[in-house]
Amino acid sequence: MRVIDSHAHLSFDIFRRDLDSVIAKARKVGVVAVINPTITPKDFENALRIAERYKDYVFPALGLAPQILNEELFQKFLLALKNFEKSYIAVGECGLDFHWVRDEEKVNFMRESFREVLQIIEKLGKPIIIHARSAHHRNAYIEIVRELEVHKIKKAVFHAFLGSKKDIRMILNGDWLVSIPTVYVRRKDLWHIISSVPLERMLVETDSPYLAPRRGIRNEPANVIEVVKLIARINNMDEEDVAEILTKNTINLFELRIIGID
Repeated sequence: MRVIDSHAHLSFDIFRRDLDSVIAKARKVGVVAVINPTITPKDFENALRIAERYKDYVFPALGLAPQILNEELFQKFLLALKNFEKSYIAVGECGLDFHWVRDEEKVNFMRESFREVLQIIEKLGKPIIIHARSAHHRNAYIEIVRELEVHKIKKAVFHAFLGSKKDIRMILNGDWLVSIPTVYVRRKDLWHIISSVPLERMLVETDSPYLAPRRGIRNEPANVIEVVKLIARINNMDEEDVAEILTKNTINLFELRIIGID
């Protein structure tokens, strides 16, 4: 089985001491690549070093998480988008988070900043990794889909999808992708989501170190295999066939070149 973890925060400090063993374990179970989205400019600096160390295996994306957004970080992020354009395969994670961001002034700044990022992505032509979290009677998916349509964004994946079937329909209507995280393994209440997303529009991820398939453990890329097996079981398909489709989707979205895969 060959799989890509489309979202793992390997540049976080929690992996600093044992990253070699984390990567070795992932390779051993069939993980052929890892996308490393970032949440701050400093995080991106770490991701660049990791990408150089694990060349053609860990691929960095440049992002700024909405829940920690402020003017200073945003200006540094905009500068990095320009200065490191050839060093990242995607922009993200970026988006809207109404769970952590509640103050009206901060909400408005978050929205305005997201629009500005989309304007830049229009020119860059790179894919975007979307962070969407609805809360407090605000639907992040509706707002994000509207903005993606306005800015004519073609390449996007909604990472760690935890929305509704209605949200899925909006995403699929826009021809974007949905990423299923490993937490689904222990969340049977979410299994109906898997049946609602065509395999050709799906990616898989760990969101390491978060959203582990079992409580109380640090998540890591090797665990992405578990959600692939779950998807295969729900779809009554061969695991290898499912893995092949998901891997192809990820390669196509991010335009990856992976050794040994055409």
